[in-house]
Order: sequence, then C-alpha cells, then structure tokens
Amino acid sequence: MSFAHLSSYFMLGSLLLFAVALRVRRRRLSEVAPAIGLTMLVLLVLTAVFDNVMIGSGLFDYNNQTLLGIRVGLAPLEDFSYPICAALFVPALWLLAGGAFSGNTPEPVLPPQPGRGKDA
Repeated sequence: MSFAHLSSYFMLGSLLLFAVALRVRRRRLSEVAPAIGLTMLVLLVLTAVFDNVMIGSGLFDYNNQTLLGIRVGLAPLEDFSYPICAALFVPALWLLAGGAFSGNTPEPVLPPQPGRGKDA
C-alpha cells in the first residue's frame, strides 16, 4: 500500500466527519471556512518547513517505491495530507463535542458563591 493510498483513507474519513459535524450542529461551511482555511494554510507552511528540516538533517527518509514522486523541497507530497486532515478532523470533533466558534461563544455559567444571595 502506498502512502498516497493510505492518505486517501485519512482524507476521506476527515471529510466525512467534518461534513457530519456541520450537519449535526446545523452549521454552514461559509461560517467556518475562513478559520479552517487559515488553519490549513498555517499547518501546510509549518509542514513544508519542518519536514524539509527533518529530512535534510537525516532524522528520517521514505522508501521511494511507496511515494508518488512529487516533492516540495525534500518533503513528499503525501506528507501534506496529514495537516489537511488535522485541520478538518479537530474542528469536527470540537463541533460534535458541543464547542462553538468565535462570535457564538456563550457566557460561562458560574456556580453560586457561598455567602452571596440574590440580595448581595
């Protein structure tokens, strides 16, 4: 199995979970797209920089037989699927767990303080 094949399963799973989260929480893609897009961009840039540093310093390498052969510097293209998956998977879990995006954050409910009644 190639890295591209394996990455496609992760991408499909992340996309499906993200779609389910949007549907369950009744959110439109246009509401969350700017945050997701910015997150993806930052993660992709960080992946490009740090993968190249790690591969260039000899920390790890890939078996070229399992890669597509397309590289960004020293980093194989397949490495960039994981930050995309993370940028979809983590917000999907956040939404499904009941989290809200900025602008819709509810006020926190604080427990009553001892010694303070409604009159205080």
